[in-house]
Amino acid sequence: MSNVLLDVKNGVATVTINRPELMNALNLEVLEQISRAFDDIAADSSLTLAVLTGAGSTAFMAGADIKLFLNMDQAMAQAGSETGQMVCEQIASCPVPVIAAINGLAFGGGMEFALACDIRLASDNAMFGQQEVLWGCFPGWGGTQRLPRLIGRSDAMKIILTGEPISAAEAYRIGLVSAVYPAAEFRQRVAEFTNKILKNGRDNIRYAKKAVSYGAPYIDQAGLSLENELWGRCFTSDEPRRRVEKFLNKKENRKE
Repeated sequence: MSNVLLDVKNGVATVTINRPELMNALNLEVLEQISRAFDDIAADSSLTLAVLTGAGSTAFMAGADIKLFLNMDQAMAQAGSETGQMVCEQIASCPVPVIAAINGLAFGGGMEFALACDIRLASDNAMFGQQEVLWGCFPGWGGTQRLPRLIGRSDAMKIILTGEPISAAEAYRIGLVSAVYPAAEFRQRVAEFTNKILKNGRDNIRYAKKAVSYGAPYIDQAGLSLENELWGRCFTSDEPRRRVEKFLNKKENRKE
């Protein structure tokens, strides 16, 4: 079974991260499949919209597998950061508007993927967090660049530096998401929202995306490069490994 599903129907391409048993966690294979899906979307001139979501009702994307941090060095960290940044930028530069249908937890890289989308819609059970500081690093897939531009520096720094999750209601209050819908009605409400856009045309919607993207502040490549370099430096010490080991040991002890 594929970890990423692409469904095209009535001018809408829906990309679903299909690992509900792992809370739709991200790894290199999943990133590659997301990239291929958005390659297909970019090549399909019949599309008006794309939707990015997670399978199940618990998680949108719970972020990267932190076990990868146990054996990660600076070079590996920077290579992973480059890949995550590239796929997020692929979503941001998609020729059709991309809606993040956030149906649960959006942590770490999952939140960064949501940030790369044009519109964010959340279920009322959604939670958001950049929890990388808890593992001895910080957001490395564009989060340090996109989050302050979306919600302002102060709120972005609070989220990035504390690692504390915020609710869907708080995300709406600070402007991180455009709407919050009841979890039981979420898929239906997202479909209703997409239909409001679809009825307005195709080419003009694509043109609007292009025009807004051109006029909006660009994500500075120099900023992404600095994020990548500094994220890699976090792995020149054993701090991430030590923190992840402590967390995993505590988790194992709770099971006993």
